[in-house]
Amino acid sequence: MKTFKSVFSLLLMVCLTLPMLMAQNEVSQREVIALLELKAKTKGHLWTNEWDQSKPISTWHGVTVRNGKVVGLHLSNNNLQGRIPITIGNLRHLEVLDLSNNTIGGKVPGLFRKLKNLRTINLSDNALAGNIPNTIGKLTRLEELNLNNNTFMGELPQGINELSQLRTLAVANNNLEGAIPLGMEQLKKLKRLYLAHNGFTNFDALRKLSQQQLVMTDFVVRKGVAIPIDFKTSPEGLSKLEFEELQE
Repeated sequence: MKTFKSVFSLLLMVCLTLPMLMAQNEVSQREVIALLELKAKTKGHLWTNEWDQSKPISTWHGVTVRNGKVVGLHLSNNNLQGRIPITIGNLRHLEVLDLSNNTIGGKVPGLFRKLKNLRTINLSDNALAGNIPNTIGKLTRLEELNLNNNTFMGELPQGINELSQLRTLAVANNNLEGAIPLGMEQLKKLKRLYLAHNGFTNFDALRKLSQQQLVMTDFVVRKGVAIPIDFKTSPEGLSKLEFEELQE
């Protein structure tokens, strides 16, 4: 009888721990650490949709796993609070990072530069601050960069011009200032450019860009001053980037 109880206890322990082992073995240990650190640093216990760590990682809210790699994090509007941990750099296979519509603060970790498979970054509608790191230019596969509605400051980094695949650049409603970096014409695939409600003082670097391709913007420039689009006159809130008015 005693032996039976021991065997039963062992089987019960295995049944309870097996799901956790399966969850952690589904992706690399480095990725598990990155995910759990993100949860800890952004108050995961307060998330609208929490992660059940007893279940496979591929079932966790907003986590996309493909071929044993974490390739997507879709945690928009999930009540994330706190900061993005530096261990985010462990998610080397990440293609989509969407942490928009939360209350994440602090700076963007420099280790973002290691996420070289990223195609989409959406950190809009948070409380992120500091400078946009110049190392953003290392993400050469990036197609969408959305940093709208934060409190970023300083100048738009020169590294932006290295993002040859970029289609959307959105940095509206921040505290950015200074001149738009030279070389924007290198962004030959850029289709949408959101810069309104910042303190930019020089838009000359956009001249060649406007001449070589159609780019839709959320502002017009009159006598060197960017004026946000009036949504009443432009239902889409966008206008073609043109430079006639810059020459006034």
